[in-house]
Amino acid sequence: MSHQNIDKFFKVAMILFGQLFVDAFNLNYHVIRLYRNELLSLKGGNLFTDLVFETREGVLLNFEFQDTKIKTKHLKKYMDYKVSLQCQSGKPVVTVIICTYHIKSEVLIFNETETSILKPIVHYLPDYYDEVKYISLKNKIKNNLMFSSREIQYLVLFPFMVHKNLRYQKVNDVCGVIKEIRKRKLFDDEKLYLPLILAIKHYIFDENEQKKLIEVLTMDMPADEIYEKVMKSGIYEQGLEQGLEQGFEEGENKTRRENVLALFEFGMSAKKISQALKLDLSIVNKILE
Repeated sequence: MSHQNIDKFFKVAMILFGQLFVDAFNLNYHVIRLYRNELLSLKGGNLFTDLVFETREGVLLNFEFQDTKIKTKHLKKYMDYKVSLQCQSGKPVVTVIICTYHIKSEVLIFNETETSILKPIVHYLPDYYDEVKYISLKNKIKNNLMFSSREIQYLVLFPFMVHKNLRYQKVNDVCGVIKEIRKRKLFDDEKLYLPLILAIKHYIFDENEQKKLIEVLTMDMPADEIYEKVMKSGIYEQGLEQGLEQGFEEGENKTRRENVLALFEFGMSAKKISQALKLDLSIVNKILE
């Protein structure tokens, strides 16, 4: 899976899971909305971070996703992002690197504080691998117990907690688990499965097997159609707004409208959009008129 596609997987996952994703890595911040990720470099030219969240605390969370060993050149690049983002926004920036590589870097990295200027937080996803937890989630199916969004998030990320050579097997296994969850109706927010489409497309090379697994996630829509909607809707560029009250300024109203329309194009119903964006259903229906 190329670095670009790793980025897309995590961008879709982060936007759909929102605050749950931030909480999973013990980051004590409350997400408000996505923040512009295009930056003007201090050295000239444009930079594009992977994903930036604005938080209620006034801090910007800059997430970077890495599927290779972290080296000094990567840290210098992320440092450039951070300094540019702080200068342009006037806000403190916390850089969080989510690394799926199975070997930790020997590059010395310290924990971040709000007053720190350059030091990132690094989370290695393989550290979160827990076979006992995974088995316990599978046992919930046998007992017909409902799943939480946090547990679904763990399942979606699970294939990236192992060495890349094992991800084919884990993608297959997780899709089997999700198939049973759907069959028994143990979770009702099915859009949260959709990031796995990107993993299937890049780890499963047989086209028939790809189609079969994607249909597990999108039983009520053609596999190719839902994949194209994920890729073309702009959902991970436009983002979801979370935790906002009514009373938006004009610019924020425009962003809210764009988010509603993007999710509608993505294939979500007005009711699901209302729940995802925490908007009154009447507001969503008015935008879709």
